Amino acid sequence: MFYIYSMLKIDWYLEHPLDFEYKNYILLDYVLSIDKSYQIHQLSPYLLWTERLVGELKDFDNKRKLFHKMTEKNQLIFGDGSIRLIKKSIEVPESIKLITEIIDYSYPILESKVKLGYKLLGKYPQILF
Repeated sequence: MFYIYSMLKIDWYLEHPLDFEYKNYILLDYVLSIDKSYQIHQLSPYLLWTERLVGELKDFDNKRKLFHKMTEKNQLIFGDGSIRLIKKSIEVPESIKLITEIIDYSYPILESKVKLGYKLLGKYPQILF
């Protein structure tokens, strides 16, 4: 028997409303669906899709960090017989801070489901789709 309970969109963490509690609810609903599927040893489509979601979260976070690093400016200040280095960066919008919080919370949860899925795959071999 084949069940699909609920799936997350690839950009679920970016969709409105951007609210941590709401995103937490959405994530936990998806994790519950994974657990139900894994309990009956049905790994598809959750295992590969969740692996892709984890990759998407990691990719977004890496690009955010790179953008932040590129927008930093180091400024040397000369005066009073000394030299000081001051780092300046643009102000991070609240929406990006919230998305970062969602990613930081979601990533380890989803990654643990991928690891569990691959352990189950070793025990219950099947074709993934």
